[in-house]
Amino acid sequence: MISEAAEKAGMPKGAIGIITVPTMQATEELMKSHYTRLILATGGPAMVKSAYSSGTPAIGVGAGNGPAYIDKSADIHLAVKRILDSKTFDNGTICASEQSIIVEKCMEEKVTAELKAQGAYMLNAEESDKLAHFILRPNGSMNPAIVGKSVEHIAKLAGLTNVPASSRVLVARECKVGHAAPYSREKLAPILAFYVEDSVEAVLEKCIEILHFEGSGHTFCMHANDEELVKRFSIRVPASRILINTPGALGGIGATTNLFPALTLGCGAVGGSSSSNNIGPLDVINIKRVAYGTKELEEIRQEAPSGSGCCNKGDYSEAMVDAIVKKIMQELI
Repeated sequence: MISEAAEKAGMPKGAIGIITVPTMQATEELMKSHYTRLILATGGPAMVKSAYSSGTPAIGVGAGNGPAYIDKSADIHLAVKRILDSKTFDNGTICASEQSIIVEKCMEEKVTAELKAQGAYMLNAEESDKLAHFILRPNGSMNPAIVGKSVEHIAKLAGLTNVPASSRVLVARECKVGHAAPYSREKLAPILAFYVEDSVEAVLEKCIEILHFEGSGHTFCMHANDEELVKRFSIRVPASRILINTPGALGGIGATTNLFPALTLGCGAVGGSSSSNNIGPLDVINIKRVAYGTKELEEIRQEAPSGSGCCNKGDYSEAMVDAIVKKIMQELI
């Protein structure tokens, strides 16, 4: 289908190819082949590491696991609407979609009530435990049986008999982060974790903990109308896409934001990726430049600053340097 569409748009016939029987061995051979000029690897850490270790130039993008924080300053109805719109778009398969909601204790009742009002099903402890067994496979990877499936299908799979057919998303209370907490992982399905913290600082630390565990450098969503708070979170959170007051899935890929429209989202150095961009055509082409000389060496020497410039050692003192460093640190904090 892609080849047909591309050929109609002018692509040379045969420029797109596929592996008809996909295997890890076949992928590895392709990565190491001398015919391969560039790898664009989308997947988990193992896939990205394999691409970078192949000896072939590579752009790797990692897993998403974006938390969504709803602050006191947010429009709660609109924030919940955006999150559910995002998590139900393509049944949550876009990696920028929200994986958890995080709120302060004082917001718990309001957000819970709004989630229920807009069609989310809040799992009780027993139901949450049942579903947890279907999120991951025994080897710790995401269970493909839930990926992109509807709430109705997932509920039947997990034996959740009380979930109404009209439910849009399944929400489970969570407090931990790690391999023993399946809801803290990336779930490419209409399933959300729900965290409640005692303070804004605790919320921030939880968001950082979740992303460092899985999803470093990918995406973080925030619903707030407090610019100083947005700045505070943006500085600290290890994500390349900080999405404010927008659905994660659609905002991350540029549909509801001015980010470059792409389905391949770089995680930057913090996420082990060579790029933090929304990967587009310019990221995967090489540009040959023809540059004409505009200056001679003598001209460069004439333009160089003289010894009386602002960078002489005598122009500053240790006290001035200390004051500047302290000022910078205050701004960062």
